[in-house]
Amino acid sequence: MTVRLLLSSVFKPFGVDDEYGVKENVCELMHNQVTRLQGVFSVRSHNRSFGLSFIAENLQVPTTVLDFPTQDEFVRELGRYAYTHVGISFIVPNVDKARRLCELTRRHAPQAKIILGGHGATVPGIKELTGADEVCVGEGISWLRRYFGEPVDAPLRHPVMPIDCWRELMGIEVPHPKALLVPGVGCANKCFFCCTSHFFDGYKPFFPTVEALFAEMERIADALGTRHFFVMDENFLDDPKRVARLLELMEQNGRRFVLDIFSSLRAIAQYDPMTLVRLGLQFIWIGVESKRALFDKVQGLDPAAIIGRLRRHGLSVLASTILFLDHHDEQTLWEDVDYTIGLQPDFIQFMELAPFPGTALYRRLEQERRLDPDPTWRECHGQDRIWFDHPRFSRADSRKILDRAFELDYQRLGPSLLRAAETRLHGLDLIRPTDDAFLAGRFADLRRFAEEMKPLLWAFVTLAPNEVVRAKARDVLRQYGERLGPFSLSDRAQMGLVNLAARINARRYRHGRNIHQPPTYLDRYRWAT
Repeated sequence: MTVRLLLSSVFKPFGVDDEYGVKENVCELMHNQVTRLQGVFSVRSHNRSFGLSFIAENLQVPTTVLDFPTQDEFVRELGRYAYTHVGISFIVPNVDKARRLCELTRRHAPQAKIILGGHGATVPGIKELTGADEVCVGEGISWLRRYFGEPVDAPLRHPVMPIDCWRELMGIEVPHPKALLVPGVGCANKCFFCCTSHFFDGYKPFFPTVEALFAEMERIADALGTRHFFVMDENFLDDPKRVARLLELMEQNGRRFVLDIFSSLRAIAQYDPMTLVRLGLQFIWIGVESKRALFDKVQGLDPAAIIGRLRRHGLSVLASTILFLDHHDEQTLWEDVDYTIGLQPDFIQFMELAPFPGTALYRRLEQERRLDPDPTWRECHGQDRIWFDHPRFSRADSRKILDRAFELDYQRLGPSLLRAAETRLHGLDLIRPTDDAFLAGRFADLRRFAEEMKPLLWAFVTLAPNEVVRAKARDVLRQYGERLGPFSLSDRAQMGLVNLAARINARRYRHGRNIHQPPTYLDRYRWAT
């Protein structure tokens, strides 16, 4: 019998109350966890379930990837071919959706073996809960290669795909040809709450050399017609030698790649900011976690100085903070909120402490009998109510506190996109005459990055949440005119169109009509009917 594998994400709709999900579990990372209360200024996007494509790219068996299907689309695909195996990837809040797909598979493809994967596979008793045949915990490529009797150590081929499959700013769909890049998975820091650290048992690089990584970057960039990457790797800057070699390869080959990355404060602190500009960084996601230096990655460092220095070099920063840590009481929790806002990053992620199965945090709270003995998994996503007993905060209050933190961020600092526009203004301060052709190219990038923000500027003024933010928006608008020259007729027309779209969509937001479902994707690999 020919082996045929179907790899599927869970089904839509997302972000609605039904028998499989809750409205708070929105399928948009930025809109759900970062800019959630910024109304029409919220960054809207969907990201593909790229792990499925990564796996499919690196197997030998005929494989179909079905991403964001409806239940009907999943059933139709099951009936289209005699699949021998069905892999279902899901996160913890989507346990009920995974169970439903298992039921549909048993009914419509009873011959198929069901394999569960993704972070949801760590849920205790998940095999019995869903009726699956196999459970893959950890990195799926080597697991499935071993399962199908394929060479486990064969070289990896990176999928060619954009990081966003849909992106909208202020009601306007925006082309966003930014490529996905995954140099490795997991994290060496192993923070007690971190899913990726524990899921992959530390850090696993995908490419044996920097040269191999660079070759994949060239291939992906040429295929998509872009030079901008979102780097899904929490350890990208940890090795200065790797970074130096990557920069060397860019310069030698004239490839001025632009990178959005994750990093710890400790890793960032190793570098002169101009080195990071030269490397092409534009956006950095940093885990600050708390005012208290609770983790090695922040101890002995000054987050305010580091973040301020990055922004003055035109690098946007997202600072992530955790609420409802064990030491938090009414005073220290709000101190952490005020502290993070006081760092004045472009973006802030407030996350509830989330004891996901498989983490050290989960094991500790389980031993302390502070977890729900029978949790409603669909509510375990870190953006609604906590699902453990906190000594000083009730579960009912946690959602109100989380929303209040996001609201304070927005009211005090204004839209994150406005802050990003301000950061790009700072990048213009770095531009100077130079005989270094590569650096001159980076300076040209800094100017282009600032120019990209111009269409948004007038909407920041007209739709600002308060007078303080409106004054800030007017000042940014003025500085753009002074630094980049008088606004052209085209500039003014674009600002007017964006402002009109933003006003229309602000009304839609006020009426709660802001849920967007991702499109369905179907890709086939090594397929012959």
